[in-house]
Parts: sequence; C-alpha cells; structure tokens
Amino acid sequence: MKSQRANRLDERVPTGIIGLDDLIEGGFPRGGLILLAGSPGSGKTIASAQYLYHGATNLNEKGIYVSFSERKETFFRNMRMFGFDFAMLEKKGKFKFLDMMTCDESAVGSTLNIAFGEISAMGAKRVVIDSFSAIAQAFRKKIDARIIVHLLEKMMRQTNCTTLLLVEIPTGSTMIGLGVEEFVADGIILFETIEEKTGIRKRAIIRKMRGTNHNMNYSNIVISVKGLLLMPEVT
Repeated sequence: MKSQRANRLDERVPTGIIGLDDLIEGGFPRGGLILLAGSPGSGKTIASAQYLYHGATNLNEKGIYVSFSERKETFFRNMRMFGFDFAMLEKKGKFKFLDMMTCDESAVGSTLNIAFGEISAMGAKRVVIDSFSAIAQAFRKKIDARIIVHLLEKMMRQTNCTTLLLVEIPTGSTMIGLGVEEFVADGIILFETIEEKTGIRKRAIIRKMRGTNHNMNYSNIVISVKGLLLMPEVT
C-alpha cells in the first residue's frame, strides 16, 4: 500500500506556465516543495506569480505569496504588466500577500509560524516563498538556516500545499543556496541567464522532479506581455 506522501506525489498540479507542464508529466507533484533557482532577472518572480494566478483564476485554488524580499505594492504593480490582477484576487479572498521584509534572525521562526497559520486559515493550496536566500541572510550561521529549511519542509507537508521556494543564485555561481535545499526538495528547476555575442538569452532546465519522468533538456525562457513560457531549444 502506498503511503500518504506517495499518493500526494502521484497527483499533478498544473503550473499555468506554457511549456512547463509538458516537461513534467502534467504539473508539480501535489504537496511537493519545488525549488525555483536562478540569477537575478531570470524570470523567477514572473513564473511564481503565474503559478499562483493560474491556480486562483482557473482551478479555484487559493494562493499565498510570502515575501522576504519585495513589497506588496511593487509586486502588484509589476505583475499587472502581465495581466495578473492580484488586487482583484485579494478582494475575492483567493490570494494573500504576506510582507515579511522586516524579519530578522530572532523572528524568522515565529514569522514562518504566522505564515503557516495564514495558509491553514485560508485553506491555501499554492504557496510561494520569496526567497530562501533572503531568509538565509538573516542568520549568522549557515546551520541555523538549514534548520529553517527542514522546518519549512515539515510544515508544508502538514498543510499539503504545493510550494515554490525561490532561491537566488549570484551571477557566475554554480551552487544552489546552501546545498541542503536540494536534498529536501521534491523538485528543482534552474533558470539561467546566458550572455552571448548577440545579447542575453534565458533558459531553463529541470534538475529534479520526484516521481516524475521529466524532460532533461534545456528550454528557452520567453517573457512577453502575457507572462513567461518555455520553448524547446533549437539544436
């Protein structure tokens, strides 16, 4: 008999990101913790907003954006450029933005507890945490940040939310966060920004997706007025 966790991972959560679901057998594993890692400007915020907006508008799945790095007003304004009206979703009770930018080391644990309380009270099915990198910077010791990762993973399992954890990768670095996140996560998607002679190109690759026969080739990231989509690289 399959465990409850295995049953959850058999379910699929459509992302709403054109081109991505075809690469991961229809969507993220239900209840999974997915790392979306990439350099600044690679499209992580747009993709995560698209994931929440699709769930709320098309699948009646409430969502929460927990931000340690961006103000609500800035997020709402920037996402309107792509047709994502989060103010409207907020009024309908389908979306909530939690601004945690003033959080320091002593308050990270209690802040996460507040966030999970909101998730439970709202009945949210989709969560974005922006970002683990900002949380880790609040700690003087890396070991403390690792404890938070495991706490985060445990609490998400209890709420059965499908969660995107954003991770910033400094330009030129090959390491994702502190390293431990990769072992805890059910999935890892890497967004890269490549400098070429003709300009800058963005691409994505799925490093890991538990319980999924996922595509292992690079895809081009295309950002338009309608959001973000993935297209196969032309070889």
